[in-house]
Amino acid sequence: MSIGSILNSARSGMAASQLSVQISAQNIANADVDGYSRQRVELATSLSTAYPYGTIGTGVTVTNIARARDVMLDAAYRQDSSGQAKADTTAAALTQIQTMFGEPSDSGLAASLDAFWSSWNDLANEPTSGAAKGAVRAAGENVASTLNRFASQLDQLDQTNRVSANADVSQINQLAKQVVDYNKKIIAQESTGHTAGDLRDARDRLLDQLANLTGGETVERSTGNVAFFVGGRMLLDGAMVKQMEFTDGQPPTIKFTDDAKILVGVGGTLGAKMDISANRIPEVMTRLDAIASALVTSVNAIHNGATTYSGTPAVAGVAGNFFAVGTGVATDPAFTARGIKLDATLTSADRVAASAASTGAGNNDVATALANLKDTSVAFTSASGAALGTNSLGGFFQETVGNLATATKYAEDDATVQKTLASNSLARRSAVSSVSTDEELVNVIKYQHSYQAAARLVSVVDEMTQTLVNLGR
Repeated sequence: MSIGSILNSARSGMAASQLSVQISAQNIANADVDGYSRQRVELATSLSTAYPYGTIGTGVTVTNIARARDVMLDAAYRQDSSGQAKADTTAAALTQIQTMFGEPSDSGLAASLDAFWSSWNDLANEPTSGAAKGAVRAAGENVASTLNRFASQLDQLDQTNRVSANADVSQINQLAKQVVDYNKKIIAQESTGHTAGDLRDARDRLLDQLANLTGGETVERSTGNVAFFVGGRMLLDGAMVKQMEFTDGQPPTIKFTDDAKILVGVGGTLGAKMDISANRIPEVMTRLDAIASALVTSVNAIHNGATTYSGTPAVAGVAGNFFAVGTGVATDPAFTARGIKLDATLTSADRVAASAASTGAGNNDVATALANLKDTSVAFTSASGAALGTNSLGGFFQETVGNLATATKYAEDDATVQKTLASNSLARRSAVSSVSTDEELVNVIKYQHSYQAAARLVSVVDEMTQTLVNLGR
């Protein structure tokens, strides 16, 4: 035992206190940095020296600079935040579709259909009126153009969504590569046995983003590496990483570049976008196509072959289709919301028929029958032949709008719930890893007092040394 041993213990105490103050300063400086984990200096007693009368410690040593983080809380937060991302994306898309329909509205499809049936009713009251026939033609054109507009807007939304999904896939690939790079850096830095806190924080921020985009899960290895799984399949593990690719088909698909198997079970923002283009938009488009097909079929079935009258005196003629039928096959684009249009023969109001037979221009059988279609139930089918139910044309559209409103409300409610869950998960994680500046300031004072006490020991050793020197004189 020597005075030098006391000095060495005091020196180690000063160094430990100084490092602790430095780490507190680092915490305070990064208190507002997103994803930063609070750090702490871990101390241990230095190796003791054995003497005949016992063992005496040699001071304190720094064993590690650890970060405050809980893997289970990270997993819970990523699951909840990815759920929120998926719900928010779905709700936003459905709201956009609902806004597109704009029902109830004076310019929507419901109003256009009502105006179309009303125009036929007006023609039935005045079967010889050229103005009434012109109004029928204009109303029919308006119904067709409204369906065309809805289909075009849905196509545009679908295309924008697909471009965004493809961009997400590119971002996922970039993030996955960055995580692998951090895996390598962390393994190298932690080979000394010390925690690479800042590198782990940076990697966790990337993993948060990956989870939001894909709904994937992180698995941390005992080596310090992490693996990330999407839909139960590995995207990366340690130094290995796969690439995802987006295929713009119907439905759009995602797979790994080295595997032909389609990737399913994707969540997060990307999963929502895939669902929007694969299911949500096609469901609405299918019902609009069914309306267009039923409209073309039911109106043409009455109008085609009816009698037209033109000129003075009125000359009878044979009416053609009111709406175009293309090749006449049910799968022809003319039977869809995208392709519905007036028949090419309907070039003027004179081509609109009000009479069923050549019984005189005052006959209104056709106009009456077409006006009655407003309340007539028809069977709706998809392009593939699947039954969609029986209803009037207006009733089927209102049913479509109602289904969309229900789905939108459900998505918005889900988004609210998921937001609450994610907020609570973040609060729990932050309680463990975030920085409290008040706590850090208290620690600074504590470490300052420890430093001053150790420094006082140095002064005591100096006085003891002076005493020894004086004794030797």
